[in-house]
Amino acid sequence: MWPPWLLPLIVLSNSTFTEFSSQRRTISGNSERQDVEFSIEEVLLLNRHFVDFLSDVSDDNQGSSPDSQCLKTLRQLAEGYLVRERLGLEWFDSWGKTPSGLYHRNGYAFGNVDQCRAIEQVRMQHCTFIAAFPSDLALYYSGLCVPHSCFPDYVAQLYGNYLATQGIMLIPLVRQETLCIRDEEIQYSGAMITAIVVSSLVGLHVLCSTLYELICLILKRDVNPLFTAFSLLENIRTILQLVPRVKNTQKKSTVIDCAHGIRSLSMIWIIVVHVHETTFALPMENSPAWLNYLKNFIPTVLFYGGGLAVDTFLVLSGMLVAMSILRELDKKRRFNPLILYLHRYIRITAPLAALILFVVSFAVYMGEGVYWKVQMESLMEPCMTNWWATLLHIQNYVDPGNMCLPWTWYLSVDMQLYIIAPALIYPLWRYGKRVLTVIAGLAILSMACVLASFLTNELRLTVPDAQRYVLTYYATHARMAVWLWGLAFGYLLHKTRNTGLHLPKRYWAIGWTACFALLGLILFANYQIYTTNAADFSFVADAFFEPLSRSMFAFCVMWIILACVNGKGGLLDEFLGASMWQPLSRLSYTMYLLHTVMLAMGSLAPVNTSTYFSAIDLFYRIWGAIGLTTSVSLLWSAIFEIPFGTLDRLLLKK
Repeated sequence: MWPPWLLPLIVLSNSTFTEFSSQRRTISGNSERQDVEFSIEEVLLLNRHFVDFLSDVSDDNQGSSPDSQCLKTLRQLAEGYLVRERLGLEWFDSWGKTPSGLYHRNGYAFGNVDQCRAIEQVRMQHCTFIAAFPSDLALYYSGLCVPHSCFPDYVAQLYGNYLATQGIMLIPLVRQETLCIRDEEIQYSGAMITAIVVSSLVGLHVLCSTLYELICLILKRDVNPLFTAFSLLENIRTILQLVPRVKNTQKKSTVIDCAHGIRSLSMIWIIVVHVHETTFALPMENSPAWLNYLKNFIPTVLFYGGGLAVDTFLVLSGMLVAMSILRELDKKRRFNPLILYLHRYIRITAPLAALILFVVSFAVYMGEGVYWKVQMESLMEPCMTNWWATLLHIQNYVDPGNMCLPWTWYLSVDMQLYIIAPALIYPLWRYGKRVLTVIAGLAILSMACVLASFLTNELRLTVPDAQRYVLTYYATHARMAVWLWGLAFGYLLHKTRNTGLHLPKRYWAIGWTACFALLGLILFANYQIYTTNAADFSFVADAFFEPLSRSMFAFCVMWIILACVNGKGGLLDEFLGASMWQPLSRLSYTMYLLHTVMLAMGSLAPVNTSTYFSAIDLFYRIWGAIGLTTSVSLLWSAIFEIPFGTLDRLLLKK
């Protein structure tokens, strides 16, 4: 279930992929060495002999070129080490040495980044090189300390030439420059200048608006809502306010307070999924323990089953848009779809545009680490070219393999479905339940499309495949089934909002039994699929499971809401409808936008050393990711989401 945006780093950090197994066999076949099994002693002395190589290598291009100067400095450092000078010893001491557990999938020898960068006599940079042994040993991540004046590609050439003499191949997975930590000046590109200007203007508005509200509070004067649109006090208060629960059963269908809990838990589940995904890219010393952890039932539910959380959002989206438009039609007997679209576009695009601007400008300069440039540039480069498709919410069809902020594919799907919503909801209001047949038919066609894509291309859920994401994960026509079920469900709630749904007790009992049985079946089948070798069962099972599990899960969510709004939810209704979920529910959109960037910047990109996996550490990361994302989202929503929503409401109302 690895998303394409993370695949480059997973490949960097996981030596178990079949692509590299075949590549390693090629290396073994082409190598002049016959003894392809490397001993630990050979690996231990690998970088030590590179020092000898540097001290003896000659410069064919005599002169004052940068490469010549680089080689001269490296030779001096190598000679200093050989004669036991302090500078040479400290220089080599910062290099990566033999990692413990090469036969246990641990090939990480990053060295000491801080020690390298702290050398005062010579300005240094730390570069990581990735090599493959002609055997089944893990990929070797060797960190070297080299002069800042050296071009990374030139050092890679030197190191690659040396490794070739040892029967080892240097793998150019990414641009070598992105694996070097060095002092760099800020590049004031057009994106950077735009970001500085926009952030300064927004910051000025926030400061003035907040001061205005403070002064009005001190002087006890009424405030103008237009002038407090950017006030942090007003906006944070709006986010954190708790509205008392509705106890009247007849009003529950209008408020649907249980949706707050469902939305909040779904957002937490998505964060849990992406923490697991980023863990694949961490340089772990005990990766077999991580893979064994994923074979257990609970991790399978938390990780592989997490894709269903997005379907929860689609169900809620369809339900709420149906109820909103039907309510407007009942009240005014008409509505303006253009104004509807404009409200929606402004609300979801303003914080998204701010995030894109941040990613293409400030993000790369906000930290450093072995993976920092790789991660930040993998986020930045697609946004430099496809930002317009993201802002137009069509990126899931325009170059879907190179999307800007790929996890925002959901916003494109949701916006496209929102555009077609009036064409379905107005006939539903005008002609009644007869239109439900059309909606159900469209949902079944969407499910059939996913089924056909799996069968035609023999797609597997357990195999990372960009084609599967493009055909069945990002595409609106492939994801619209659960949204359509939610839309039909919204019609049901709207029609029964005043009377409620009166069913015999045995029907409610049967419904709850069926709901939990379906949830158990989905989770157990998911566990079986992801813990069984794909070769042991037909791809047809995957083809049917993907569309059916989404819709069955959607029906379970809808049943829970139906029971809660009709007073049949019991303790589950009390839990999901608790007021404590309301702030988190209001922040769910900005949390969805920001959580992946927070994960990248907080736990993945800054790593300078290998980590050790344990379940408790994983849950510690999950808890930290939830806290960091919530905290930053509170400010992001108060600055970029609520202000533009307030301006939209006030100005368009006039």
